[in-house]
Amino acid sequence: MNRIVTALLLCLVAFGAQAGVISDIQTGLIAENTNVDMLNVTVIATRYNGFFAAEAPFGAYNGIWVYTGSDTGAQPGDIVNIQGGLYYEYYDLSEVEATATVGAVVTILGPGALPAPSYVEAASLVADPEPWEGCYIMVTDGMQVTVAPNSYGEWFAEALGGGTVMFDDYWYDDTTVMLGDCYNHATGLLNYNFSAFKLEVLADGIEVVDCAVDSDETSFGAVKALFR
Repeated sequence: MNRIVTALLLCLVAFGAQAGVISDIQTGLIAENTNVDMLNVTVIATRYNGFFAAEAPFGAYNGIWVYTGSDTGAQPGDIVNIQGGLYYEYYDLSEVEATATVGAVVTILGPGALPAPSYVEAASLVADPEPWEGCYIMVTDGMQVTVAPNSYGEWFAEALGGGTVMFDDYWYDDTTVMLGDCYNHATGLLNYNFSAFKLEVLADGIEVVDCAVDSDETSFGAVKALFR
């Protein structure tokens, strides 16, 4: 959902700069309805009709949803090339369509290493979610479920440090979520649909803890080691 478009940035696109294409899209360097090639990007998580992709350095502005219309067979960690994709804003979600309809070709180059998620505090995420749209993140705060899942598989948790995070059930079994559950942290992809940012938490992306037990302080180094 990029809102940073200027005449100067569009001039740079006209000269064909393609390095860091995902970042260029998410920061407004590439105009909507532009065909793009995204080379050597990493598949982070898949759906029946596409996947979330990321590029190095795997931080803010480095993730995006890729719509393929069907299952491509790609798996998390795979390295892929997307040639001839079409970037546009789908109800304010930045998206690259990679279907035969637009003439795109998706090539799976082979397995690679799934990067570690970016660490984000809930208050920071809620205050400015835009940089993290489409990105692989871990909300590092302890949280407690304050609104149980609705019929759409959406629920809310309040972070100890402030900020209410909205969750969705792309991969997580929302039937296991109970009002009052406590989380040590939560990991997933930040999506945007129906006018709201939602953390599409991974199937194993929530560490549920005993609410009566204080969360231990953990260094980022220790958290990162969990993903090696």
